[in-house]
Amino acid sequence: MAFLDNSGDIILDAVLTDEGRKRLAAGDGSFRIVKFALGDDEIDYALYENGNHPDGANPSGSAYYDLSILQTPVLEAVTNNQSGIRSKLINYTNNSYLYLPVVKLNNIINPTGSSGLYDGSDVPTGGYLMAADSTTSDLLQTGGAPLAGVKGFLSYNGGNVIKTGNAICVDQGLDSNDLSVQILSPSDPRYESQYMVEVDNRLFDICSPEGNGVSATPSFIDDDQIATYMFMENTSSQYFATTQGRGSIEKFGLGDNVNQTNSTTVIGSTALGTGRYGTRFGFILKASLDIQNSTALFNQIGSATTQGYGTSPAATFNVINTVVRITGYTTGYRMDIPIKVLKKSN
Repeated sequence: MAFLDNSGDIILDAVLTDEGRKRLAAGDGSFRIVKFALGDDEIDYALYENGNHPDGANPSGSAYYDLSILQTPVLEAVTNNQSGIRSKLINYTNNSYLYLPVVKLNNIINPTGSSGLYDGSDVPTGGYLMAADSTTSDLLQTGGAPLAGVKGFLSYNGGNVIKTGNAICVDQGLDSNDLSVQILSPSDPRYESQYMVEVDNRLFDICSPEGNGVSATPSFIDDDQIATYMFMENTSSQYFATTQGRGSIEKFGLGDNVNQTNSTTVIGSTALGTGRYGTRFGFILKASLDIQNSTALFNQIGSATTQGYGTSPAATFNVINTVVRITGYTTGYRMDIPIKVLKKSN
């Protein structure tokens, strides 16, 4: 890893990712570049020296406003697909847009955790604890429901026993109180109809929120064992709930029918009647057989902790910290959801 000297020239540094090199070496026609993306991870726009710059506009004129940005050293292209282009650029032809779309984790339907819960244990803020097996899940639950005061807990999902109220859910739209309540049209380029989900394939499968226990098929699994799943509204409708005729979010176990005045939305404000609602997307994490039946991965990439979660007695748990990444494929908006996987030690 090194910096590129771009003090005077425009540089294009292109490399294949590990997966790209693998497909190229296979020689079976699987290596095809069909799409590309641009990002601005290393760009500091505060260096743009126009009239709004703290030091004033560049005295040499508008042609030099972006000189400092263009001459900022940038890293060489990286081959790890999980490290490159974390912030994708998007393009809209309509210059009148004042608001851009976001994707927000819905912590009303399935509340997330925060530090200080579970007797002060380190629950991932804005994320979830997840039980790797039924023994752990039973310890942290009473009568099938999380213990009193527990937020951000995903109970055990294994085999075909899927709890429909256990879904991770996100809402998408224009999250502003300056906009009167409306529904985003599917023809609006800010409407998100496709989601990409990336998970550690060693730890999780992904299932529909309908609770049928059938695992989705990943689009591909890279050399780091990160599985990428693609979900499109027109072909994977069981993962979506929209206002466009489905109205079946009840069977998701994700709440009531979706509409902008619904109290479960996190786009805009129900009380103020604001925001533009796009889509709701949800899925269930299913524990892999490797973490259900073995501690090998916990020993390899995890750790151990002794905690008193909720009102349960203090116990020793094997722990793996990981992240589930959700990206709006149309809008480029991306979010990471921290997951702490727990497995009670014998």
